[in-house]
Amino acid sequence: MAKKSFYKIEMLFLKILEKEDCYGYQLTQSIQDITNGQIKIAEGTMYPILYKLQDQGYISNRQVKVGKRQTRVYYHLEPAGKEYLSQLTHDYYQMVNYPSHAVQ
Repeated sequence: MAKKSFYKIEMLFLKILEKEDCYGYQLTQSIQDITNGQIKIAEGTMYPILYKLQDQGYISNRQVKVGKRQTRVYYHLEPAGKEYLSQLTHDYYQMVNYPSHAVQ
């Protein structure tokens, strides 16, 4: 997957986490729902992005026991992640609103 695609997925993950803490499967399902099935994210793509965001201090996680043996990891948007999301969103809109005549 191209670096630009990771950039967009990062932004989507952070935007979802801005609303509520989620576990991995919830994140992928939310993205699939909001994109009407156009974007489907595999675990092999999702977890490296989440780990990177966590290593950078943009998100944190907490483990919640569900059932007798299963543990679910919920991800939470940190203040640094809110700032990063704001920058990503600004950059995205700058790119999207770039004058079309400039690229013709």
